[in-house]
Amino acid sequence: MLEEADGKVSRVSAKVDRELTDEDFKFCQKFTFDKYIITTVGRPPKANDSSQGNELSPASKHDFKFKDYAPWVFRHLRALFHLDPADYLISLTSHILLSELSSPGKSRSFFYFSRDYRFVIKTLHHAEHKYLRKILRQYYEVTLMFSRWQC
Repeated sequence: MLEEADGKVSRVSAKVDRELTDEDFKFCQKFTFDKYIITTVGRPPKANDSSQGNELSPASKHDFKFKDYAPWVFRHLRALFHLDPADYLISLTSHILLSELSSPGKSRSFFYFSRDYRFVIKTLHHAEHKYLRKILRQYYEVTLMFSRWQC
């Protein structure tokens, strides 16, 4: 499923770098991927297929949705942390599934490790999402300031 999203991230990485604008901090692009392709890899669903739902997890009526928030800002942040775009994408979109942390923790969010354990992905509740989007510009500016001190 993240393999579909890697194309979206890599498209920004492939473009010529530019200065950030105010709109870059607010930008959000939504993508929808066909659930049938993602969950069954082109095969018809089986009777016991979890995408059809069961007593433990209901069936999903929606395709997989991916939202790309502030891609140019995150491209700049990855550069400030010296993360190679190709290594980043390979780590998150390899054919090996992400590893889920066994306990969701106090926040009831889920944590996933990349296949090489270099990155952690955390699911966010709506309030966390809104707060992080609100402080993104300040986070970027502080990170930029500290990166200049270390040069």
